[in-house]
Amino acid sequence: MKLSSILLTIISRMDGERTIYNGLHLIRGKKSGQTLQDVEYYNLKAFFGIWPKLGTDLYDDAVNYLIKSGYLYIEENLIVKVTEKGKRFTSTLPTYQFNGWDYRGNEVTFFSRLSLTIQTISNFRVGSKLFIPTEKDYEVQTFVKNILYKQPINKPAFSIEIMEELQHYIESSRMVDLHKVILLHRLGGYGVTGWTWNQLSESLKLNTVSIRLYFIEGLHILLDALEMSQEAHFLRKLTYNIKVSTYLTDSAATTKRYFEGGLTMTAIAEIRKLKMSTIEDHFAEMSINDSNFPLNDFVENEDVQAVIKMAYYLQTRRLRLLKNEFDHLTYFQIRLILGAMNGGGEDGNK
Repeated sequence: MKLSSILLTIISRMDGERTIYNGLHLIRGKKSGQTLQDVEYYNLKAFFGIWPKLGTDLYDDAVNYLIKSGYLYIEENLIVKVTEKGKRFTSTLPTYQFNGWDYRGNEVTFFSRLSLTIQTISNFRVGSKLFIPTEKDYEVQTFVKNILYKQPINKPAFSIEIMEELQHYIESSRMVDLHKVILLHRLGGYGVTGWTWNQLSESLKLNTVSIRLYFIEGLHILLDALEMSQEAHFLRKLTYNIKVSTYLTDSAATTKRYFEGGLTMTAIAEIRKLKMSTIEDHFAEMSINDSNFPLNDFVENEDVQAVIKMAYYLQTRRLRLLKNEFDHLTYFQIRLILGAMNGGGEDGNK
């Protein structure tokens, strides 16, 4: 798995409609109006936030590789396009199994909980109650202490039960062998420390970037399996609050509460001391994520259907191109239509 291949998949879906760094913002999980809309417009939820701390240098390396390979090119206005060679190569790429939209980096917290839980159980089982925890985060330590409270962690039967439960979900999930090797080698226990990225790289003959991506994808697969199961009694406890409970940003959720309370956009902006453009971003989020969003409060249904038809005809989600076709509509109204078109707000799903 290569970062460049994931990037090419992302760019191929936004082909000719966004700049080169829109892909970076999406992989990092940037909560801007543009990025959140791109996720929905171009069916990119899987990749949203899969690497929140991805460095610009690594991203640029991937971009340069794709350019040198003849897979894409960048126009003067930084709009990125995929070449015919790139399109052919994209068709050979695998279907990735990320679920970034639901986890947004929280899968790392889940793994920290799992790692510390296993380390604690394995040490207590052999009577070693004094050990240096591998996870230094206070919230993780507190969480693990709470779920292990009053559990028979010094009993062999308990540790066997947890081991068998973890083994069952790893084996029955959609993980490939490489996912399993990386995940299990990252775990430690009594007298054993988890492998570093460099150790895994040396052993597997893969670069650390690829290993990190496999690691994240494997965690998403495991979390999805636990989410769907009703039998993972203990391991499900470790997934508490890992999957996002609402797809709106916190600020957009606050705006939504004010709106549902009867306030106008202008009043909300004044109360919250925010720019109207920020409030418009919030409403665009709402149109995407709220199936009951009252789209026709902002734009006539005739215009809604006309914009949707034109977007499909032109095969575009670029606001400027659509605005040229509907001069009487504002950019904000078109954003709401495109949002509801993908998210299903009111008439947008008809």
